[in-house]
Amino acid sequence: MRAPLAVLPVAALALLLVAASEDSVPEPSDGLSGRDIYACVLRNRFDAYVQEAKLVSGDSGQSAQESRLRMTWKSFRDAEDKARAGVLSKTLVRYEHPFDLRFSGYLVINNETRSNDQFVYLAASRRIRRVNLRKEAVFGTDFTFEDIVPAEIEDADYRRLSDVVVDGRSVYVVEVVPKPHADSEYSRFVVYVPRENCVPVRTRYWDDKGVEVKELTVPFEAVKNFDGIHWPMQLTMRNLKLETFTTLTVENLEPNANLPDKDFEVRRLMSH
Repeated sequence: MRAPLAVLPVAALALLLVAASEDSVPEPSDGLSGRDIYACVLRNRFDAYVQEAKLVSGDSGQSAQESRLRMTWKSFRDAEDKARAGVLSKTLVRYEHPFDLRFSGYLVINNETRSNDQFVYLAASRRIRRVNLRKEAVFGTDFTFEDIVPAEIEDADYRRLSDVVVDGRSVYVVEVVPKPHADSEYSRFVVYVPRENCVPVRTRYWDDKGVEVKELTVPFEAVKNFDGIHWPMQLTMRNLKLETFTTLTVENLEPNANLPDKDFEVRRLMSH
């Protein structure tokens, strides 16, 4: 992670926010590198969380599709910010709607120096399989699993570009180039990060042919503060080639949830 009428105003608003005013500002003199800025983006998260979200997809013809999922994420870094047993984090995604996919899910284990381990469980077959989720869409939406599974700083190289102004606010701009072990579907992407909260309000994605294929936007007012952690409660992904979009709305969030490591064991994919 094809769009209902109810979502169209939200998508339109998101596009207006990023298109409103994007003017270059003088070269930065604050000494921050692209890696520094993106590290702030990745630090702006909980140690663990449970999130329930609704995804509504659409196109210019106003056809609609809705899906719901529950994402459980936990950092596996130790007190020194190092990977535990080579693992940086784990993500469990489980469908809650539509009904025929209910209880089906995915487990992504983000490793420090090698490709991620990825598993899928389909409730209909009651089998767990190792898979490669590269370019795998979240049930027909414009989001892929790479778009919704939290990244790690070790996954890419970073280059700071000139700051710009978006909707009257100065934002950092960073080019992110994924490393081979990240097995990314993108050759690069560019994030636009407000200085005040480290939540990207715009992300542009290019494929391995150098074609810009997708754009993610977050309305400024959709970013909420949870005891110092700023969290986007609504995101819209546009597929520039297909002219479709999906709006993801967070309906429930449990910050810093108490999640035992065993909750992320592969066999737990089968538990309903």
